Amino acid sequence: MNEQQKKRFSHSEKQQLITLIKYSTLFLVLLVLVIAFSRFSLESFEAFHSIRLFALFGLGVLGINIFYYGFLMFLACLRYRPRRTLSDGELPTCTVIVPAYNEGKSVLNALDSVLASDYPAAKLEILAIDDGSADDTWYWIKLAAARSGGRITPVKLEKNGGKRHALYRGIRQSRAEVIVTVDSDSVVEPDTLRLLNSPFADSKIAGVAGSIRVLNLQDGILPRMMDVNFVFGFEIMRSAQSVLGSVFCTPGALSAYRRAALLPFLDQWVDQKFFGEPAHIAEDRALATFLLADDHRIVFQRNAVARTIIPSGYRTTCKMLLRWGRGDVRETCSMYRFAFRKFSWFHLGIQFNLLMQTMWLFLPVLLLPLTLAAACAAPEAFLQGLILGMIAWSTIPAFIYSTRRGGSEAIFAYTFAIFKLVFLFWIGPYCLVSVRNSKWMTRGRETSHSAATSQPATNQHAI
Repeated sequence: MNEQQKKRFSHSEKQQLITLIKYSTLFLVLLVLVIAFSRFSLESFEAFHSIRLFALFGLGVLGINIFYYGFLMFLACLRYRPRRTLSDGELPTCTVIVPAYNEGKSVLNALDSVLASDYPAAKLEILAIDDGSADDTWYWIKLAAARSGGRITPVKLEKNGGKRHALYRGIRQSRAEVIVTVDSDSVVEPDTLRLLNSPFADSKIAGVAGSIRVLNLQDGILPRMMDVNFVFGFEIMRSAQSVLGSVFCTPGALSAYRRAALLPFLDQWVDQKFFGEPAHIAEDRALATFLLADDHRIVFQRNAVARTIIPSGYRTTCKMLLRWGRGDVRETCSMYRFAFRKFSWFHLGIQFNLLMQTMWLFLPVLLLPLTLAAACAAPEAFLQGLILGMIAWSTIPAFIYSTRRGGSEAIFAYTFAIFKLVFLFWIGPYCLVSVRNSKWMTRGRETSHSAATSQPATNQHAI
């Protein structure tokens, strides 16, 4: 059996396993619901009377979350609309910055997708920045630049300074009205740049968050689960925040910024510190925080899509989630510096979302003693409530995914909920106690089949 046959065999086995997990999840959820309702009895909850404080507090938290989710669903489903698409003459000048560090051939795919964009060539500049890579990333950047007809400008940084510094170099070098960031392991659709830049027709808007989907769905079960999770995070959370003009995070994989709005705080952002240490993570969330602090509006453009490579292994997925979680803790705390200084409708939206996100970050740790007490006092009722609650909350992203994307992939919302409960429960608490850690951690991650093939070193000087 040759190598190509082995790969096909491995891919076939992987797809069979994914299908097995999908329908096993469906069977498990249905079985749990049947058992839970057949055994449901109010008497099993009588033991909770011994810990009435927990019951009342838990009901209060549940009520707040139900109200918040209802509020988000109302805004996202009934009030949110993507902004009008601009014509060639209306579009602003734009610089797309693609920072890369040890990305290999993935950067070529990213640059090719940007180059193929339906955007006026005279208004588009593409900066490909090699942030001191130790592999053949520079070869692929030069290859893309050589065949772009001068539309891609390659920039080589001799020393690795981190993504924040690479973006800073590109923003300073640009003279365009709008800065767009695209990760080097992501690809954009042909109309993405046009759609992403269209909201800037409104002078109040200084930032636009794009919609992120998973590129390497064929690489296993984790990318598929994350894709379902992404749809909920963007379709509901960012859509609702967009209605209020206060999207909290502009994802590094695809976002746009009015350059004039960035310049006043750019030096402060690049030198940002957390507890005296350089902040190497959460550069995208920090940009949004600075913009909101200056009363700028940030919106979400749902139809502007980038597809990005997600880790397919448990260890690297945990590292990615830890980096995101630590960034969320840092920037959530930072937002309290300005969120309550005014009480306009704009700031009320920020305040409400900020308080809810703070509750989600810190409440699991604060509730731990009460949760243990409830589990000991009424184990059966506690287990029933936990499982039924998990299924209920998972139904929301499953419903959103099925209505937006269709197909049976929505089942993975339940798979992810089970996976998170069993294998990722520690991520949130650990982010709180290790929030000072600024390591990127995923630079040595496994790559997908689309990113793994690199030009041999002997050819790196061909251009």
